[in-house]
Amino acid sequence: MARPRNAAASRNPVNHDALVKLAKKGLGHSAAATELGVTVGQISSMQWSTALVSAGRFSTAPATSASVRKLKDVEGNRWELIAARTGESVTRVKDLYGDADEVAAASNRRRGNGNGSSSKTSGASKKKSAASGRKTGSAKSKTATAQAGPRRARTRAERARARSNNPS
Repeated sequence: MARPRNAAASRNPVNHDALVKLAKKGLGHSAAATELGVTVGQISSMQWSTALVSAGRFSTAPATSASVRKLKDVEGNRWELIAARTGESVTRVKDLYGDADEVAAASNRRRGNGNGSSSKTSGASKKKSAASGRKTGSAKSKTATAQAGPRRARTRAERARARSNNPS
């Protein structure tokens, strides 16, 4: 007996309507996958981004170079979300953004992953370190310290204290 062509599609609970319904509930990508009983990897970022736009959680945007640059640089959207918002493909969105070097630089910029560590230095993190009570020395004392030798490794307790928001 021949198997129907779309048997796999009928068994897969991931479809656009289901994703839009879950996005309207305010669920995230992981929670939506759990709700559907699939892994996060089975819902592509493009599928989820398209569902977010269809659910009204993100507005549509024109497919212009200025718009794509604003969505990437100012709003910090992923390429898939920009493609969903503009109605274009990811390749076309990257072409609108600029040449390959600009796209690579934009892709390498990180906004942080929510755990307090970010490879991008921002003004907010500078203010935070200054407000935490650390003493900043002059350039003269910094060079003297650098010439004195290697810095002592911090203990586990010192590292934990530095990560916590407790000022004491």
